[in-house]
Amino acid sequence: MDHLARPPAPDGLGSTFVRNILVDGSWSVVAPLVHFLNDGPLRPPLRSPGKNARAALLADISHFMHILHGRHPGLIEYASQNADDAAQPWLMKAMDGMLAERIYLYKLTVTAGPIRRLPGQDKISSLVECQAKNFQMLATSGRQGCSSGAAIAFVLDWHQTRPLLDIVAQEMGLMPKSLVLPSVLECQQLAEKLNPDVGYRRAMAFGADQTLAQQRGLWQLIVARHVETLAG
Repeated sequence: MDHLARPPAPDGLGSTFVRNILVDGSWSVVAPLVHFLNDGPLRPPLRSPGKNARAALLADISHFMHILHGRHPGLIEYASQNADDAAQPWLMKAMDGMLAERIYLYKLTVTAGPIRRLPGQDKISSLVECQAKNFQMLATSGRQGCSSGAAIAFVLDWHQTRPLLDIVAQEMGLMPKSLVLPSVLECQQLAEKLNPDVGYRRAMAFGADQTLAQQRGLWQLIVARHVETLAG
C-alpha cells in the first residue's frame, strides 16, 4: 500500500489534499484483517476458532460492504448532482467504476452466505442504515466543495481497502476484478484544479473528513464483530 501514500506529483493543493486523505483513511483499520486472512494457511484446520472466525469475517466484509455501498444511487451518484462542472468528467468515470464494484460486491455476498447473528444485531443494522444517510447528506450538501471532497475521499479510500475485497474473493474461489475507478493520480489532478478559495477548500476537507469517518466506522464495526467471534 505504500505507493498509494506517495502521489507522484509536486506539492500543491491537490497533492496535499490527497496525502491527508490517504493518511487518515481506513487502511490502519483494515490492515489487521488483511494480515489475519493472509495468515490463514498457518492456522489450525477443522473447527478451530480461527477457521470459524475466518468464514464469519468473509461473510461480514461481503455483506456489510454490500449493504452500505451496493445500493444505487450511492455517494458518487449523489455527488454528481451537486458537484462543480469541473468534477463531472471525473464523476462520470467514478460512476462507471462503482457500477462494476456493486456487481462485484453482489457476487461476494451471494458466495459468502449469511452473516453470523451476534447480540445487538438490530442496533448494528440501524447503524449501517444511518451511515448510508450520512453519505447522502455529505454528497448533497449545499456547501460548495463538500460533495467534491466527499467523492474524492470515497474513491481514494476505496483504493486503500479494495485489496481486502480481492483477498475475500480469492478465499471464496472467485476471480478478483480489475478496479476501474479513477486512479489516485486522477483524484489528485481533480483536487488540484478545483476552486482554490479558502472557504471552498475547507468545505472539501470537511466532506473528506466526514466521509473517512463513516468509512472507518464501518470497518471498525467489522473488526469488532471479528474480535467477538475470535473470543468465541
